[in-house]
Amino acid sequence: MQGPLKCLQPNARVGVVGGGISGLTFTYFLAKLRPDVHVTVFESNPRTGGWIRSLDTKDNEGGSIMLEQGPRTLRGVSDGTVLMADILKDLKRHTLLQYVRKNSRANKKFLLDPNDQLVQVPNSLMSLLKFCSNPLSDGAVSGYLGERFRSTSSKLQSDDESLHSFISRRMGNEMVSSNLVSAVCHGIYADDIKKLSARKVMGKFMDYENQYGSILRGSKKDKSQNKKLNSSGLTPVISLYQDTFGKDRYELARLIKDFAKYPMIGLAGGLEIFTRSLTQELAKWPNVNLELQRQVQSVDKKALSDRVTVNATDGPPVSGFDHLRITTNPSTWRETGLFENQLPQELLERPQSNTVLLVNYYWPHDDLLLKGQQGFGYLVPQNRPNPEQLLGVIFDSVIEKNYKPYYPAYTKAPLTGLLRKPEYTKLTVMLGGHYLQENRTTPTANTTIDAAKHALHNHLGISQEHLDNGTWKFVAAKNCLPQYFVGYPQWKQRVEQEVLDKFAGHISLGGMGFAKGPGVPDVVTDSFIDVHKMVQDAHE
Repeated sequence: MQGPLKCLQPNARVGVVGGGISGLTFTYFLAKLRPDVHVTVFESNPRTGGWIRSLDTKDNEGGSIMLEQGPRTLRGVSDGTVLMADILKDLKRHTLLQYVRKNSRANKKFLLDPNDQLVQVPNSLMSLLKFCSNPLSDGAVSGYLGERFRSTSSKLQSDDESLHSFISRRMGNEMVSSNLVSAVCHGIYADDIKKLSARKVMGKFMDYENQYGSILRGSKKDKSQNKKLNSSGLTPVISLYQDTFGKDRYELARLIKDFAKYPMIGLAGGLEIFTRSLTQELAKWPNVNLELQRQVQSVDKKALSDRVTVNATDGPPVSGFDHLRITTNPSTWRETGLFENQLPQELLERPQSNTVLLVNYYWPHDDLLLKGQQGFGYLVPQNRPNPEQLLGVIFDSVIEKNYKPYYPAYTKAPLTGLLRKPEYTKLTVMLGGHYLQENRTTPTANTTIDAAKHALHNHLGISQEHLDNGTWKFVAAKNCLPQYFVGYPQWKQRVEQEVLDKFAGHISLGGMGFAKGPGVPDVVTDSFIDVHKMVQDAHE
């Protein structure tokens, strides 16, 4: 989300670099709100959607299956999820919305302990007592009880530090960070907790320490941590959305109220249903042009001109853009040459990304997970031997079997495109991330699948026979997650200011590298807010 953006004049031309979820939703909001504006989307790949990919394929026995090879669930408590649900309603795809209840077994989450056993993240008194008897809990109780009284004298003078440093200071030990928080960082960022920016990842908690001397004390005193609903039951962002597009406020309020009860929202048929449907809709609009397999290599704006020129592959330069939205990962700018002559070299060289290796496993005949293993999946702490370079495992079959349709009256089996079998096992193994940066090598598909087999056998007890005879798919999600290094917020601010100065507000930055948070809903919210700023300014 950026500061001042140049207002769009009537019949303006806008370019969007990147056809992932950020670029698509930015285009949708803008082209719908301003039909006079013509939008051209440049996507380097032959398909849109970025790393949201739901693969429709066949198993080893010829049966039809869907395998998620990217994000698969959305947070219920999120403005972006509400926006996506409302977009799906506009596209007449809302009947595919589904949810997981809080008390569902699919909402149980596990961590891998030092003995290769799954330990449930506490969600009840019994699970808390069991967790406290496990080595993973070392330092957690004393850290929590003492946090309010812990001095801030050890706080660093700089505005940022590693997340490991911050958590260790506040907990009074390194065990909480190494055992617990590092596992969460593997699941969200695929990154090393000792290199992650605390200011970027836990900025609010750092503010609590600065203002109140304690995270817990600040959390209690700062009432603004909970989003305030207006008299109509809307959050500020959704209220703005309702006013901007003239939406039914009661329907939006119902979505907010309902989704707040659900930890996970999904789509029957896979999350890519959203980006596919959005792409199909945009392709029909006369004011939108989708340019696939065209990678933007550089951008330019003459000193006395208000127009931006785009140089892309497979075609001549495209000039005359009044505004350009860039949603690609900033770590790719150096490789493609984007901003090569406009930004200082040190700013272009600083950002890096993590590559996540995803391995899908499918067994069509049995549920191979034991009763005590039924849950969302498990994450792996950083402070343990990890020859597989494992980040975590998602239990897709448990999630799918526990989904409930949000619109049950409209849901029929043919709508989903999936024939759910009573017994099957579907898992996604996540490997690599920061471990690939450390080892500076990317293993082959066969090596990665072997590592996944080893992990599933050792951690879940799945037999070698079931593993060898199951269906396996591999994909390397190259540079899919930005690395939020220590100092990232300052770097981001400098880049935004440089772009503002060089292009006089005619270029804005979006995507995961510049959104408030790392999730799919975060970039959708970011897209809407920036579109509103551009259009709102035009009427002032």
